[in-house]
Amino acid sequence: MYKSKRAKVNWEQSFNEQILRQAYNTAPVEAIVRNASYYFRDRFSDDELSKLNFLEMGCGTGPNLIWLAQKGINVSGVDISPTALALCRKNLEHSGLSEKIDKLVESSVVDIPFEEESIDGIFEACVFQHLTKEERHKAFSEVKRVLKPGGLFVGYMLDRGHSVFQEKHSQQQEDDPGTLLLEEGKSKIYLTNLGVCHFFTKEEISELLSGFSEIDPCLITYYLPSCEAEKRGYSEYMQSMWSVYAIK
Repeated sequence: MYKSKRAKVNWEQSFNEQILRQAYNTAPVEAIVRNASYYFRDRFSDDELSKLNFLEMGCGTGPNLIWLAQKGINVSGVDISPTALALCRKNLEHSGLSEKIDKLVESSVVDIPFEEESIDGIFEACVFQHLTKEERHKAFSEVKRVLKPGGLFVGYMLDRGHSVFQEKHSQQQEDDPGTLLLEEGKSKIYLTNLGVCHFFTKEEISELLSGFSEIDPCLITYYLPSCEAEKRGYSEYMQSMWSVYAIK
């Protein structure tokens, strides 16, 4: 059973704090847009992009959707947080992109209201990593269900080389290796207070996307500035992430 009420409360609290502290993303995720750009470059002219329909699962405040819409692509988003969705719509409208909005729906990513093979491309950025094992399988099944053959999936998710996992890996759940329950009781803009956090392996990602014609998870690592690491309680803080490029 998807713990929607608890998850909704958690992400409402997180987005409200992000908005209050001006900490939410206002720029698209570089790894996401790079992979999408490679896909577009090889397959479509600029005029053909306007025929595409892309979905972001867990769209947050919408910077990735704005980037897509600015290229002429029709966009949809689902998010469990109504606060995030409202700001997403506002940001798209203020960018003059209202006509490119297809659907913005309050929904869990484990059960999205889209028809089978109706979407040309799907983005996911730091969302599937906050699902339980059962929920992750359902979310990836939804990706497979709604994506058209030849369609693009781009994901951005935690890797086990991440500083948080390296420090706390002894606390991972026995029945779900790679998963930590992080509730330090501090700021909800930080990973260490967002509850369920799953750190993926390359093999796991390939298994979850089995049946795709191309699956290419690429590892990205970088360190945060020391002042930011200290805010999180670390002397050194490495972000280790999977940038996933996959074709159905």
